[in-house]
Amino acid sequence: MKASIKGSLPGGRSEAWHTYARLLRRAKPYRTRLLLGTVFGAVFGFSIAGVLVVFKGMLGSLLDPEQTQFGEILMMVGILLAFGAVRSLGDFMSRYFVGWVGSRVVMDLRRDTFAHLHDLPILFFSKSRSGELISRTTNDTAMIQAAVSNVVGDLLRQPFAALGAVIALIHLDARLALISLMVFPVCILPVALFGRRVKKYGRQSQERLAGLVSILQETIYGASVVKAFGMEGYERKKFDGENTSVFRRTIKVLKAKASVEPIVVFISCVGLSLVILYAYYFRLTADALVVFGIALVALYDPIKKLSRVHLTIAQSVASAERVFEILDTKPDVTEAPDALVFDEPIREIAFDHVSFSYGEEKVLDDVHLSVRSGEIVALVGSSGAGKTTLVNLIPRLFDVTEGSLLLNGKDIRSLTFASLRLQVGVVTQETILFNDTVSGNIAYGQTDASPASIAEAARKANAHDFIMEMADGYDTVIHERGARLSGGQRQRLAIARAVLRNPPILILDEATSALDTESERLVQDALYELMSGRTVFAIAHRLSTIRHADRILVLDKGRIVEEGEHGDLLAGAGIYKRLHDMQFRDQVSPGVG
Repeated sequence: MKASIKGSLPGGRSEAWHTYARLLRRAKPYRTRLLLGTVFGAVFGFSIAGVLVVFKGMLGSLLDPEQTQFGEILMMVGILLAFGAVRSLGDFMSRYFVGWVGSRVVMDLRRDTFAHLHDLPILFFSKSRSGELISRTTNDTAMIQAAVSNVVGDLLRQPFAALGAVIALIHLDARLALISLMVFPVCILPVALFGRRVKKYGRQSQERLAGLVSILQETIYGASVVKAFGMEGYERKKFDGENTSVFRRTIKVLKAKASVEPIVVFISCVGLSLVILYAYYFRLTADALVVFGIALVALYDPIKKLSRVHLTIAQSVASAERVFEILDTKPDVTEAPDALVFDEPIREIAFDHVSFSYGEEKVLDDVHLSVRSGEIVALVGSSGAGKTTLVNLIPRLFDVTEGSLLLNGKDIRSLTFASLRLQVGVVTQETILFNDTVSGNIAYGQTDASPASIAEAARKANAHDFIMEMADGYDTVIHERGARLSGGQRQRLAIARAVLRNPPILILDEATSALDTESERLVQDALYELMSGRTVFAIAHRLSTIRHADRILVLDKGRIVEEGEHGDLLAGAGIYKRLHDMQFRDQVSPGVG
């Protein structure tokens, strides 16, 4: 697995077309609509030949009215209107069907990217900027829509329009048509010159935009810290720098794309000048010259649009590559094809010589541990000792790199994710709440829970009273991250969520370390209610909260170096006693537990 998403230099032309072909394959399920878009594109394109032929006849008749009956004029007008209606219908239907496919491909791509992100392990997110991932899922996929809708639309419509104009030109004067058409291949030259530049700067622009999103997200999330440290000016300067960088690269793309059309226009003017000289030399009739000029203009528009196809592809491929980098990232933690559903009471959780590494860094080293059902095990140790990593192995947020983790003797890698994670409830120091109602947050993971069961879970978590004081009670929308709630209130909602889930295994990761004394008491009481009858792994910084654990494990550098009850460990002269003495050096142990 790629540890994180990083920018890379754009590949060669063959790689770009490979990426674009991969993008087009996503339109395969909608090939019927693409076929209809092609049919109507052909109707749109070929109708120009009929329009020009009829218009030449009308123009000749108008220039010589004595030889023309009014009825003939009316018939020509009717035919012209019919061709115009057919052309308009073909244009609309072709644009609609191709645009629908482009929008649907982008919707599917966003859906697949979002779904794949949820399959990737926690390690991936810890090493990737969230703003970068958000930008790739939103901004880059929006850029891709142009590659599908506009490019495919032009490829299905403009060749027919060009062919229709060529047919009209040949019908009017085959020799002059051949001379005129010799100029148009030259229009491809500016495309070749500027296409690669568009892709290069297009990718850089998207990468800078991702950086901009990251800065924006960080400053919004950390607004209180920014203000508290008076860093508004610094953040503005950082944002302005990144914003300016995005602007400069966008302008480089704009210059490259804007350079193409003027060159094509000039080349077209050269061709039109040759037509005028030819008409003078060979005494071309006025009606033929006018219609021939109109046909050249009609040919110029599809040639112009087709000449820009490569530029659009180049810019869109840069975005597609960034999205495909996410989709190509393989998850380390996967469910076995023949995974078993775990549906039995918990008897034992065993760490059988477990080791775990982040790359080359060994975080856990030969951990051997057996925990009985209903046992409360506390984990202590200095920061970086491996405590959180150890408990994160239980719901398979990571997979062991050596040894095995057994649930009732079964390797957890042989179990389905859903049945394994249904056994585990987690309450962490950093409470995650969503922009939803109080009920919705408590019932997260238990969407079929009844209002009565939600309220009962809140009572057990000491949360019911403050919930009922809210404007809409359990229907109150919390808003993002529960910013309007106190730390203790957020924590009690998280505990209520775990109570409702009713898991046999409970993981408490520093669940009370960031709370004031009164909030800690309320949360601690709720935790005691939650811990009753469950197998508990409690990571604690405040040693006073784990005095009555059945076992206390002391971790150091990824290994269990001490194990025992509170009194036994205090009687020794090891790490636990040192940590205890550091916390209670200037106070008497309050005996809270």
